[in-house]
Amino acid sequence: CVIEPLDERALIALQGPKAETVLAKFCAEAPAMRFMDAGPRKVMGLDCIVSRSGYTGEDGFEISVAATSAEELTRALLAEADVQPIGLGARDSLRLEAGLCLYGHDIDTTTTPVEATLEWSVQKVRRPGGQRAGGFLGAEKILAQFGAGAPRRRVGLKPEGRAPVREGANLFADEGAAEPVGKVTSGGFGPTLNAPVAMGYLPAALAAIDTKVFAEVRGQRLALRVAATPFVKNTYKR
Repeated sequence: CVIEPLDERALIALQGPKAETVLAKFCAEAPAMRFMDAGPRKVMGLDCIVSRSGYTGEDGFEISVAATSAEELTRALLAEADVQPIGLGARDSLRLEAGLCLYGHDIDTTTTPVEATLEWSVQKVRRPGGQRAGGFLGAEKILAQFGAGAPRRRVGLKPEGRAPVREGANLFADEGAAEPVGKVTSGGFGPTLNAPVAMGYLPAALAAIDTKVFAEVRGQRLALRVAATPFVKNTYKR
C-alpha cells in the first residue's frame, strides 16, 4: 500500500434548496449527481472532488479544491444572488433539526449504535441471526442490545416553551425529582421550525414519543416532550 498525500486542500460546503441551480453554472455534471455521489469534477475549470452531501439535512454539495484556488471559487459562488455566507453555527442548528448526531456530543466511544438509534449502521448480515453475525469491535454488547434492547436511548426533545435547552442540561422524570435520569447532548433554537429543539439520552422506559420530562435550566425545571426525529424532513436528492 502506497499513500500519496494530496496537495493542501480546502473544503467548501454549498447547501440549500438552490444549491444545484447555482453549482450547475460552474459544474455541468452537478445536476446528474444524487445524494452521496462523489468523485472528481471540474468546477469553474478547476480540478475538484465533489460530493452531493453535507451535514445539514438540506440538499447540497461539498467541494474539495486546492487551497490555492479556494478563495477564487468561494468568491465566485458568493457572487451569485442566491448564495449567502454562513458559519458552523448555522450548520449545527440545521443538523440538529435534521436529527443528525455530532460526534463528541450525541455519540462518543461510550455509545452503542442501539443506544444512539443508529441501528442502520450495522449491516443486517452482522446482526443476530445474520450470515456473518458479530466480528466487529463491541459486537458482544451491541448484539445483546439488538436482542434485549438498550438501557438508554437517544431521543428528540421539544421544549414546551420558547426557551432553548442547551447541551449538558440534566433531565428529570418529574418536576420535583432529586436525581437526573438523563442529559441533553445537543440543543438550540431551530430556525426552520421557529422553535427550540434538543436531543439527549433517557432511560428506555422514558423514551416513548410524547413522554414528558423536565430539564434544569438556570435553577428552573422546564418541561419537554419526547419527539420523533428528524424535526424537519430532509431534502436529499435521491
